[in-house]
Amino acid sequence: MIYELLNPYIQNTRKIELKRGQIVYNEGDCPESIYFVISGIVGLFHISESGKETFLRVFGKGSVFGHRSFLADTCYHATSIVLSPCTLQVISKEDYDKILSQHPHVLREITKIIAKDLGEAELRLAGLQDKPVMTRVIQALVFLKLKYPDQTWTRKEIAEFSGSTFETVTRVMTKLADIGLIIKNGRDFTIANNDRLIEFSTEETLN
Repeated sequence: MIYELLNPYIQNTRKIELKRGQIVYNEGDCPESIYFVISGIVGLFHISESGKETFLRVFGKGSVFGHRSFLADTCYHATSIVLSPCTLQVISKEDYDKILSQHPHVLREITKIIAKDLGEAELRLAGLQDKPVMTRVIQALVFLKLKYPDQTWTRKEIAEFSGSTFETVTRVMTKLADIGLIIKNGRDFTIANNDRLIEFSTEETLN
């Protein structure tokens, strides 16, 4: 929704092209911009002190990311990495301040969106609004396959990464193969259409 809100005012802002594997920002960096995904896929993950990597979210076309830390003026809590070649629209602090000075009503609307996001985050933390298991498995498949394309991921590893079970992962992957979103190759798999798979996971969240 933030993208739709700001879109009329950001047509002349900077766009950047990034390749798979490039870092947009690292955990601990100070935010300087808000990012909108014009095309491609970006993943967000956190690495613990023990070195364990935890996948948090996937951002597809039309998504906004980096905005919470930007607006709160706090360091990023996670690292964002390009999972497939992407084009990002970058809104700098200077651009953002200019928009707000010329269109102050935008700030009120953004505040509403952030407040809603915070409420939803609190519900998730309370365990009342978890992502459906289908969505978790799909986003894990996208993240793991795009970030580590040469790795053959077992159903057990995918289950651990998505917080589900071996049986659930097997069932989800069979369904995705049946409708043509992934292609199973023995123990391995390939993604037939990244964008459509992300859209399907969103549809499952809304159902």
